[in-house]
Amino acid sequence: MGNAPKHRQAILEAAVRLFRQQGYAATGLNEILAASGAPKGSLYYYFPNGKAEIGFAAIELAAEKVAGTLSALAADGARPEEIVARYLAMVGNWMRQSAYADGSPITTIVLEMASRDDKIREAAADAFRRWAAILEHAAVEHGCEPTQAAETARVTIALIEGALIQCRVRRSVDPLTEAAAQVEILFSETDPRKRCRHDD
Repeated sequence: MGNAPKHRQAILEAAVRLFRQQGYAATGLNEILAASGAPKGSLYYYFPNGKAEIGFAAIELAAEKVAGTLSALAADGARPEEIVARYLAMVGNWMRQSAYADGSPITTIVLEMASRDDKIREAAADAFRRWAAILEHAAVEHGCEPTQAAETARVTIALIEGALIQCRVRRSVDPLTEAAAQVEILFSETDPRKRCRHDD
């Protein structure tokens, strides 16, 4: 199995795409293998514990990709609301291109498996924490009090995830535009008892 990293990555990429588009339960192992182009037998070689292990690894991969994207968007010192607006614009383009078949890279797995698999639940919780931490750091860098920054970042992730679901239901990117507008309010609100205050 000299090509282990390549075949493992291909299986995970296929799993993330299929889970995102059609759900965890509706996606079979043979379908993942066929979509990946990996040789027969490689799936259980890399993932001997089966589908749940793939689900866990798929969440980790998706979490890493989103974190990398958010970090890149934050690299120029952007405010958290600017990071979110840029990210949601990108996601909106991807969703339109997929005819709204795509959505959150982890939500479909979490909705089906969080109550049944603690490892998957914990992986998803860690993903949300990582994404929120990037926004929290940006908020603190721009003068937000740390506790408020952390809370607002967590709420922002909840808004994003909810908006992604609504996009698929409404077959429109409007929920993303609306979410971006609300995130700007959350991070810009001047009441220091409730939200972050920016002093320009």
